[in-house]
Amino acid sequence: MTRRGALGTRAGNVGLLLASSFFAFVLAELGWRSLLYFKGRGFFDDPREFTSPFFTGFDEPMPFIDGFLLRYRNGSVPREKPADEIRVICFGGSTTVNDRAGISYPELLERRLAAQFPGFRIRVLNAGSCGHSTAHILVNLSLRNLDAQPGVVTVYENVNDLSASWFGEGEEVLPDYAQKYKSGFYLGLRHRSGVLPAVARISRLARFLLLRINATGFPEAREHDKNADYRRGLGIFKRNLRSIVAVAKAHGIRVLLASQPARSDWRGQPGCVAFNRALAEVAAEEGLGFADVARAVTDDRLFVPNDTIHNNRAGVEAVAEAFYEPLRAEVEEAAVRRGLR
Repeated sequence: MTRRGALGTRAGNVGLLLASSFFAFVLAELGWRSLLYFKGRGFFDDPREFTSPFFTGFDEPMPFIDGFLLRYRNGSVPREKPADEIRVICFGGSTTVNDRAGISYPELLERRLAAQFPGFRIRVLNAGSCGHSTAHILVNLSLRNLDAQPGVVTVYENVNDLSASWFGEGEEVLPDYAQKYKSGFYLGLRHRSGVLPAVARISRLARFLLLRINATGFPEAREHDKNADYRRGLGIFKRNLRSIVAVAKAHGIRVLLASQPARSDWRGQPGCVAFNRALAEVAAEEGLGFADVARAVTDDRLFVPNDTIHNNRAGVEAVAEAFYEPLRAEVEEAAVRRGLR
């Protein structure tokens, strides 16, 4: 074979490889979009992908409003609440979502509380969203979840507020945490510039993969400093908690605050300790129930390997156990108030 012929054959092989790769990617993209369509996430675009004036991200805050239904992560409820039903809404970040564990503490709590209170129906609804802070929870409670008419809400949050002080290289922590949520790490792919975001705007499969790759970097991403002064954001955290409580109390909703556990290499860090202490202090000041989950869940085997805060299935069960008694007391009070006990 002549040299020109060999080069032609090699170029043909490269062209065939590129064409095959492109065809395989198109098939994968079609398959992924089909799966999303059958899961209610749309074929061309996701009706639940969320952008607000204050926060951007990749997931719409719960509940997803679907006609006469409010859809939460662990089920849906009618917007018109039955007279014999008490609803508990659990707010938090990815440790409330519990994707990696395959089960969430709201699911476990609902089953146990249903057995404890057979005289009326109890729904424990998962309103967690990955990356959400108390700023998100305040907005979400006020604008979306009051329609669910909860009797009790729980707030299980620490690190998503604590980490706001890690962004901005010593700058002021803004009241809406904009220096964190407008950073490249959190800003939705559609709102970024560059080649990869451009690909993500076209390919939903690429968007999914890039978001998951991005998520594996937390909390080791270069653009934030875990040694930054956590005290800069502590006052905002407390203020947000008090605002959440004020909204809830104005609508006759009981509030249960909960500390957040962490693996041994993080739980003793001053910021982690201070933000959990703040939760206990606000609970005491406001006369609220408090679930000290951080004190109850301390075995490192209860966490996902090489992960600081996310629990495996056994860990989620331990979190539910730590929540149970304080939440049972709140449900009891809500039932008495409603005349169901």
